[in-house]
Amino acid sequence: MGETTARAYRDVLAVPGARALIGAIAASQIGNWLYNAVLLGYVYSATRSVGWVGAATICRLLPYVLLGPFGGAIADRYSRRTVLLAGDALRVLIMAALAATVASAGPVVLVIGLTTLASAAGCAEKPAALALLPRLVREARLGPAHALLHTVQDLGIVIGPAIGAILLRVAPAWFAFLANSATFALSALLISAMRRDTVPVRERTAALAHLTGGLQTVRTTPFAAWLIVIVAMVEFTYGAQTVQLVVYARQSLALGSGGYGVLLTAAGAGALVSAAATGRLATSRRVSLIVVATGSLACATQLAYAGVSVVGIALAVTVIGNACLVTCEVVGETAVARIVPREALGRVIGIFTAVSAGAIVAGAVLAPVLVASTSLRASLLILGAATLLVTLLCRVGLRGLDVLNARHADALASRVQVLEGLPVTLGVPQIVLEQLASAAQFLPLPPGVDVVVQGTPAHAFYAVTEGRVVVHRDGHAVVHLGPGDSFGERGLLDHAPRNATVTTEVDTTLLRVEGHMLLDALEAAPSLRPALDLSSTAPGVEVSPGETVMVDDPRWAEP
Repeated sequence: MGETTARAYRDVLAVPGARALIGAIAASQIGNWLYNAVLLGYVYSATRSVGWVGAATICRLLPYVLLGPFGGAIADRYSRRTVLLAGDALRVLIMAALAATVASAGPVVLVIGLTTLASAAGCAEKPAALALLPRLVREARLGPAHALLHTVQDLGIVIGPAIGAILLRVAPAWFAFLANSATFALSALLISAMRRDTVPVRERTAALAHLTGGLQTVRTTPFAAWLIVIVAMVEFTYGAQTVQLVVYARQSLALGSGGYGVLLTAAGAGALVSAAATGRLATSRRVSLIVVATGSLACATQLAYAGVSVVGIALAVTVIGNACLVTCEVVGETAVARIVPREALGRVIGIFTAVSAGAIVAGAVLAPVLVASTSLRASLLILGAATLLVTLLCRVGLRGLDVLNARHADALASRVQVLEGLPVTLGVPQIVLEQLASAAQFLPLPPGVDVVVQGTPAHAFYAVTEGRVVVHRDGHAVVHLGPGDSFGERGLLDHAPRNATVTTEVDTTLLRVEGHMLLDALEAAPSLRPALDLSSTAPGVEVSPGETVMVDDPRWAEP
């Protein structure tokens, strides 16, 4: 992993909330893959039926397809921290029930039923986590944060089944389900350490209305649908290959019954390889090219397998293909998180998750039909060509995404530059400045606009970038502020109404920083508080040469 990527990951983990969230996801992912491996092994040993194994797989995935959009609606309707805690708590109980059922040799149909309930309980986890992540790390660190989240998920894919296999050898099957219950308990413990977040959507509209709103957001947000389709194509390929590669390893590579496991190991290695570059690629300005190129390569592995029967080449194709698959997912998700309005992000991620899970199921269902009706090679060629064609056609729909992405990056850089020039941010860490910048916006205003009004609640902090404003209290002008000056912090720090009115005198541009983000920044950079406390001087008080005159001075209230 390069030093740049490692430093970006360290910056993400420096944010306490992001560290807790990623740790919680890592714990639950290890448990999920542990449980997935044990579940299929247990069902097969109890039934000796491939059909029951298939039923267990479908019942595990189907809730994500059917309930994923509603899980996204839940993530946008309630506190996302609460949603994550509730999902973990439910799965702790369900996994304990599964352990009890297996320990008592209960019916397999009950095991599969509890599996379905566990998936339903987790349908809001991914939408809630991915919608919460931008609030924790903000736009500047969003790409590395998504990449890091996927990296720990990929580690779960490698570590979880290995732990499951060990547990099956040294302990009864029910113990593995109990171990998964413990991972959800650990996840809940980490989530509970996060600060409480506000409810994203205040109105209590029906879940179906949230779902409809999410679909409408996907339809009206430029590029969102195209990104979802590309990721769906690589997920469809993944689903198809869960069937095709089992046959391919036996017939084409002559690796025997353990051949599929060898290819899975190579796939896991590919996912880890992607971690070295994905964080940097997710912040690139060439998002559309990266998504289409990596998606195309992931789909093209089907065509490669159709013409390859050498084990070494097949393993190389698997490593490259899965590295591209993971990169496509991470960069695609990051791009969606950047372009979708924050208040609707949970719903859109829910739809994203449902479409992805549905594509996996569709691939797993269609591939065996084609293999049985034609041949393995024909199924690889047909599905590979179809998904590759769709992915390449989506490039047309993504025209303009890179320009939009570059505009966002330039806007963030210019906002950081303004904040760096303020006396109050001297010595504040770069990551805090970037978090503040992500919650800021430029406001071009004409003369005569009241920016803040005396006696009203305080909502934001302002920096003057161009023009001039006048501060007046009780109708009397106090001071004029120009570029490099700022105001509005006192009401935020004291949770008090504005003690002065600020009005633009000429055409003026302000940088507005959301108040809750300024308060959050105080936790990450305690040195910011003294600077803000000393940022005001009072009317009638002698000002030293070169000292910046600011508003909201508490001495104004003195007689």
